[in-house]
Amino acid sequence: MPENSKKDVWDRFGAISTFLSTVVIAALGLYFTHSYNERQGARDFQAQIHQTRVLEMQTVEKFIPHLSGDEETKKIALLAITSLGSPEFATKFAQLSPSEGTEAAADQIMRTATPAGQDKVPEAVVSSPTREREGWAYVGHYVDSSGRWKTRYFDINEAIQPASLVGQRLTVRAQTGALNVREGMPNLGGSFKPVIGALKPGSQVEIVEVKEWLSSGYIWAKIHYGT
Repeated sequence: MPENSKKDVWDRFGAISTFLSTVVIAALGLYFTHSYNERQGARDFQAQIHQTRVLEMQTVEKFIPHLSGDEETKKIALLAITSLGSPEFATKFAQLSPSEGTEAAADQIMRTATPAGQDKVPEAVVSSPTREREGWAYVGHYVDSSGRWKTRYFDINEAIQPASLVGQRLTVRAQTGALNVREGMPNLGGSFKPVIGALKPGSQVEIVEVKEWLSSGYIWAKIHYGT
């Protein structure tokens, strides 16, 4: 190969190598910058969540003195705490300190609470003839000592035992209004699962499973609905 041709090849190789090195360095720089920004964003997000929770708890703290008042005051205080984004505190307090007021509040919270971060609740729908769905719904407050339902959101006999509901088709009561359907029942800490649907009064569901939340008498059911 002539000397000039060899020189041209090496010159081109050097230029290409320089270009590739520049591209690789730039790509690595973008990668590390992106990774750093992602980690920083995650830290900022966690810090924001922490700050929000601190502010929520400071606000909740102001309502705590009202929880030693009369029963109506207790109910209003727990509902106010729930509206501030802390339904888990309200339900746990009601479970640990049951009274007429706290039980009334917990029952209402079980039926209507929206989880933190869920801004929009699905509109109530009539059962659909095209697709069967599965979810969890709050049935009501059953008092084991009296063998009676204190509240009922399906059309059931007030003396029926919760376990007897499995396998039955139940109708949402007219007095209930729209009834939320969730991904699951509340966890042990009292946090609520997202709402995935809602049933209008008169809608029918099939009861697949029945569970009590923390030996509190608040009964939830896994349901099939939409057919």
